[in-house]
This record gives sequence, C-alpha cells and structure tokens, in this order.
Amino acid sequence: MSKARITRHFATITTGRWGPRQVHYRRVGSGPVVICFHQSPMSSRDMVATMERWQDHFTCIAPDSPGFGLSDPLGVANADIEDFAEAAVEFMDALGIERAAVYGFHTGAMIAAAIATAFPERIVCAAANGYVILTEAERADIVEHYLPPLLPSWDGSHLSWLWARLREQTIFFPWYRKALADRLAYDVPPATGLHEALLDFMRSGDHYRVGYRAAFTMRSDLALRRCKVPLLISASATDVLGPHLKRIRHTADVVTVKLGEDMDKTFDLCRDFIKRHKPPKAPPIRAPLPLQGRLWNDFIEIPGGQLRIARNDEGKGRAVLIQHDAVGSSDTVAHLASGFIGMRPVIAIDLPGHGESDPVAVKDDVTVSAQAKSIVSAARQLGVKEFDFVGVRGGGLIGLEISLQQPRSLRHLVMIGAPWLEDSVRKELRKRYAPDIQPNWHGGYLLEAWHMLRDQRLFWPWYARSNAAAIGGEPQVDPQDINREVLELFRSKGMWRKSCLAHLSYPLKRSLRAATAKMIFSAPAWDALLANSQLAAKEHPTSSFMMLSDQAEHWARDLLPLLEDER
Repeated sequence: MSKARITRHFATITTGRWGPRQVHYRRVGSGPVVICFHQSPMSSRDMVATMERWQDHFTCIAPDSPGFGLSDPLGVANADIEDFAEAAVEFMDALGIERAAVYGFHTGAMIAAAIATAFPERIVCAAANGYVILTEAERADIVEHYLPPLLPSWDGSHLSWLWARLREQTIFFPWYRKALADRLAYDVPPATGLHEALLDFMRSGDHYRVGYRAAFTMRSDLALRRCKVPLLISASATDVLGPHLKRIRHTADVVTVKLGEDMDKTFDLCRDFIKRHKPPKAPPIRAPLPLQGRLWNDFIEIPGGQLRIARNDEGKGRAVLIQHDAVGSSDTVAHLASGFIGMRPVIAIDLPGHGESDPVAVKDDVTVSAQAKSIVSAARQLGVKEFDFVGVRGGGLIGLEISLQQPRSLRHLVMIGAPWLEDSVRKELRKRYAPDIQPNWHGGYLLEAWHMLRDQRLFWPWYARSNAAAIGGEPQVDPQDINREVLELFRSKGMWRKSCLAHLSYPLKRSLRAATAKMIFSAPAWDALLANSQLAAKEHPTSSFMMLSDQAEHWARDLLPLLEDER
C-alpha cells in the first residue's frame, strides 16, 4: 500500500507572548493526533521518517521549532526549554488542538517533557526519545564550548567550519573534545546526509544556539520529578544519549524509563506507549491568517504538489507578482516584495523545485513555458485573474512567457536585469555559467559554490575573473546575502542549474517581438546586465527603461508610478 504524501503548511499566531509569528509544519495521516518535535539544529524534515513510519496509526504533525526551518524565531537571545514548550502550546491553539500526544527526539524530547511538566492539561502523554541528564560540570562545559557563534564570513570559511562541525559530531561527543573516551562508534554519514543536515543548520543560522542552549540548560532531572501526565523516557542503546538513562534516579510515578535495543525498536516502543493513552483525533487543517505589515507564508496546491508563497493583501488595486531568478526563492526577493506592502497586494512564489516548493511537473523537463504555467496555475488558485509582474533576471522571462500565454491577465511587465544576450554569448554561458556542484566527502563543494556566487557579483561572466570583466557600481558582496544564495542554490537540489540553462535557452528576442504587454526594463547601477537591459529597451519600441536605486527595498517606490494605468 502506497504511503500518503506528507503535506506542508503554515500556522499563524496572531497574539501571544512573543507577538505575531508563523510556524511551519508538516502533516500526514489520520486519526489520533501526535505532535512531533525535532532535534537541534534541524527542522521538521528530521521527523519525516518517523511520520512515514507512524502515519497508519496517527495524524502526525511536526512543527519547525521557533527560529528553525521556516518558523519565525521568538525574538530573544536566550530562551529556556519552558519557553519552547509554551510556544508549542501557542502552536496547538493556532491549529485548534485542545489535547494531543507529544513525541520528541533529543531537543524535541526535552520540549515534550517540558510540556508534560508545565502544561499537563494539554496532553494525554509524552514520549521523549533521547533525553539529556547532565551534571552541573558537564552543563557548564557544554554551554561554554558547544555553541560558538555562526556568522557568515566574507571568504566563506564559516561553511568549512560548519561542514567539519557536523562531521565531527558523528565521531566525538561532545564534538569539541577529542579523547578516546569521547569517541563514538558511528559511521560517518555519506556526504549527501551531512549536506541535508547542513542546509537545516544554515536555515537556523546563529539562532541554532538558542534551541541547543535551552535543551542543555534544562533541569531535566527536576522535570521527571514534577511530571503529572504519563511520560516515557527512552533512547536507543546506540544513541549517544542512551547512557544518560542510567543517571535517572528519582521520578514521579507517571514516568516510565526504558532503553530500546535499537532505533527501530525504540520507535515502536514510543508508538505503542502513545497508542495506549488514546490521543484524541486531529482537527481539520486551518488556513494561516494574514499578518499585518509584513509578508506572510502559505503553501498552495497545484497539480503535482505544493508551491510556497509569500504574500500581503493590505494594498489596493491590481496584484503585483514578484518572481525570483534561477538561484533564488521568495526569500531572495522579499525586500523587493515588501516595498509594495500597503500600496498593492503583492505575491512572491517559489518556482517549482526552488526554495520550499515541490518540483511539480518540471523535474526533468525544465522550461520557461512550464514554469510560467505553474505560476499561472498558482495565481488562479489564489483567485488572481489580473496582475502586474516584476521579474528579476530569469524571473522576468517567466513574466514574458506569461504575457504570451495569458495576454489578458498580465498588464505590466517589469524585467529587472534582462538577459538580452547574443546567441554566441548564450551558447558559451550554457557551457560554463552553471556548473554541476555536488556534495563531496571533504566539503570543498561549499567553497566552490560560495566563490562562484560571490564572483557573480564582481565579474561578468563570473568565470572570466579579469579586470576587463569587472562589474561597475558599488560591489554587492555582503556575506549575509551570499550565504542566503548558497542556501538557495543547494536547497533547490540542482533545479537552479536546470532553470539557469532553461533561461539561457529561452528565445527572448523572438518572444519580445510577439509580446503586447506594457514593458519596463530596469536595473540598478551595480547590475551586470544593466547595459543589456538598456539595449533591450531600445530594441523594443513600446517599452521604457528605469534606473533603479541601489537598495532593493526602494525598487517598489521606483516602479509603482510606471505600473499605473494610463488615464
């Protein structure tokens, strides 16, 4: 029997201790509801295997903890595990869940136990898989050494550290101690496994320290004495935290401590414990509520899967669709999209296979035409029949194709950094511009991606690396921005490369001749395609050119007058 598809959603918390925020979560199954909490510094992706294993028994709901994955942080530099427990109860309220069972792994286990202690009226039971019991000396040592800051460096060296850090924690625990007594009996995971963990680490960024610190500083021994609902404390015998179960001395009568033989049997142990306590059924899925004054997230269903969108509907008039480039997502155009808030309804959509969208219908055959159709399908699902379109580089090509497919839907088209290129240039770029960068055992691929993306901001084309190829204008080499692009490149799972090649194969000049939409070509002074955009405007007689400000957050202000209908 085939397994049901795990779907992804956002919950909106409009009022609460930490103010308005959104929580991203995964959901699968039917029947009794179990909320699953992941380990640090991962996301609900870490719960996928558990959800697939349990979906025939429960409705599994796995949120990204605050500040991890796609969930908003709590906005504090330090938080206790009780704060994460309270945030989890706010999440339950947003979903309309009055009571549930909770399960957690490592940091998630600590959250589950904290809920069992502080909010017994909200759960029927808790299962904690991998529970930390530390001495005061161990706690002080870990808090001092386990959590160094993670800040992007201009040379990408933070990525080398991050790779080594993740690899090392499979060899030693704690990872920073190298004695024989700290050596683990694990295999080092393959590069692809470390790579997926690294992406979650990058999603959390320096905030990873908040979740980890909360778990390590929790007085986990006291929680076991104060617990008032059935709580299972377990761990696999192969888990690095397995030996910690022997440290448990005094517990409340409702606490059961049991070591599992291996991971599979430990999962079954937790499953059976939860089933015995009969959690209530899960309520239906709730659509996320909007958040005032900011972009808010949602997933929409189109044929083949889900697309992630960021939107704000506070403005009046025709909606503006914002489209990112081949290396990007709605996150990389957030500054541009946010500029329209209060002025126009605005929507940014992750292309299929990019950002957090499924690779719907275009996994093997990536074309601008297919991408355009997916965006039109998403717009229809949102009830948007007529819109203006602003696309960055390859995103502008998608808008152009939409203007040909649906000429009555698209009113104004803005192409920022139009790839108006000669055929010989496009041919060379297809060969060299988008190398196939794959994880390798030593992590060197990360620096390859870093320097490629950084050089794209300094040279055109990036691989020329000569003074003659230097890009004019103020250099745009902020490490935070490049770090975001590295994450975008890798979380697309190679789709960035397929999209880049599709965009370089698109017949831009021929399509422009056939287009009837009002067009505005634009670029800031630092854009490598500034001259190309200006030339495209000259070649297309009914279009205009707009020089944009250096800061993307000002582009909406620059463009809005040109998006108004003629009187």
